Amino acid sequence: MSVFNALLKSIKASVLSIGMYFLVFAIFGNISARATVSTQEDAFRESVLNVAIVDEDHSALSQSLVDYLNETQHVVDPQTTSLETMNDNVRFGVYNYVLLIPEGFSEAVAKGDVADAVEYIAPGSFASEYLLTENIRTYLQDIVVYLESGYAMDEAIAKTGDQMEHLAETKAEIMDTSDANHRSFYTGMFSFNGYSLLMILCISIGNVMLFIQQIDVNRRIAVSGMSFRKRNFAIIAAVAVIGVVTTLFIIGVVGVMGASDNNGKLFYYGINTFALMFVGLGMGFLLSSITLNENLINMLANMINLSMSFLCGVFVRLDMLSPGIKKGAHFLPLYWYTTANEWINDHPIGEILDSNFYSCLGIQLLFAAAFLVVGLIISKKKEQYAV
Repeated sequence: MSVFNALLKSIKASVLSIGMYFLVFAIFGNISARATVSTQEDAFRESVLNVAIVDEDHSALSQSLVDYLNETQHVVDPQTTSLETMNDNVRFGVYNYVLLIPEGFSEAVAKGDVADAVEYIAPGSFASEYLLTENIRTYLQDIVVYLESGYAMDEAIAKTGDQMEHLAETKAEIMDTSDANHRSFYTGMFSFNGYSLLMILCISIGNVMLFIQQIDVNRRIAVSGMSFRKRNFAIIAAVAVIGVVTTLFIIGVVGVMGASDNNGKLFYYGINTFALMFVGLGMGFLLSSITLNENLINMLANMINLSMSFLCGVFVRLDMLSPGIKKGAHFLPLYWYTTANEWINDHPIGEILDSNFYSCLGIQLLFAAAFLVVGLIISKKKEQYAV
């Protein structure tokens, strides 16, 4: 029991590093997950833009257009009449769109000249800006239709306003409710966890193994008369406790952060995370068998885990990686972890426990076993040759 307690207390030496990686997970993982989360409910929700309007016509028609945009967008004061300044403001995101209503606008529309009646400034890189331009064009074309049908300008404005208001109430409803149509908060958080959990476990387990291999510690254990079997049992128990407590804590943190987005799949993400835990334990043991330098272990763990994270869908989603990279990533454990996360995300609860999911878990455990075996071989050789 004394060895077990001493091993757990040895974690204090790396508590700052562990805390740092956990904060990276809690802060940047949360930001990344929130940025990539998408739900079926908001898949077709129209964006509201900040629209700056310069009205030089000051007619009933121009005012009606401004009123229409006030109802559908967020109209802001451009605070300048300089085209260059307004263009810069759009480029730098001060507002999203500039509508320029020139003098003679009403007369041009009355003649049916809609295409050149107004000017606008927009980056042109978002669909919402294109849709707003189309809405303005539609508004003006409807005015022209009513005018050509014999209505007066004020009647055409009123009827067009009623029609556009009716169109604004149109809602899009998704008929396909497949989970694959959206990405949950849990998927983003647990994917980012692939890097954080491996780093925390590598540092923790590496620190434990370094502690137990210290000459003074070995001599104290030898003097105590503790059998080889009890000593190894204490080491295994301490490593298991560290792994399980760390994993449960991270799962609990994600569960609390994603309480508002709970989709009932936290249990399955937890299973996958425990499979990754064994990979982290095996990797930590392997690195500690290579070197007794704590800084070197930290450096190697960062190099390996960062590389895997970029190649295996942790920092960049799997569907955005090239086929060649994904093919090579099959030989890395994090690929199977992120693949399992995507499988959980894309399937309803009743279809998650499938052979594909079990395969991802099994391959992760095989990687963990391989790391452990290689670590044992290295340790044996170093002991044999007194390295």
